[in-house]
Amino acid sequence: MKRGFVTIFVIVAIVIVVGILIVVNSVRKVDSEIGENNVKVGSKNIEPQTFTVLITDEGYSPQTLNIDVGNKVIWRHEGAQQNWPASASHPTHKVYPNSGIEKCGTEDEDIIFDACHGLVNGDEWSFTFDEAGSWNYHDHLHPNLWGKIIVK
Repeated sequence: MKRGFVTIFVIVAIVIVVGILIVVNSVRKVDSEIGENNVKVGSKNIEPQTFTVLITDEGYSPQTLNIDVGNKVIWRHEGAQQNWPASASHPTHKVYPNSGIEKCGTEDEDIIFDACHGLVNGDEWSFTFDEAGSWNYHDHLHPNLWGKIIVK
């Protein structure tokens, strides 16, 4: 009886150890399969998505947009008056991390949430969101026009 109990205990212990090794190996494999800027969901890699916000003389459409980290937003101007999308708050544009109007015209201009100039009808400007959070933005030329990008 005692010998049978020991045998069962050893078999159960071996099964547990093998199970742990399989789980650890699976986690390492998943980590190595996730590419740069990709998010792994289940067994599929999902490429970053691109969303469009239309700029009209009445404001931004949609006014609030929900996206994932790594997604890109394109602002497409379809209005008559110039529009300058930039991180809140007016006039400094510093709410989004590492942004600021003082970086316009510098080598950092491409990495800040700021178009750094007025867009006219037909122009587009894009920004890729690498920081999770709720990011208000405004039109620097008409600060009463605003929008929000929620990044999860």
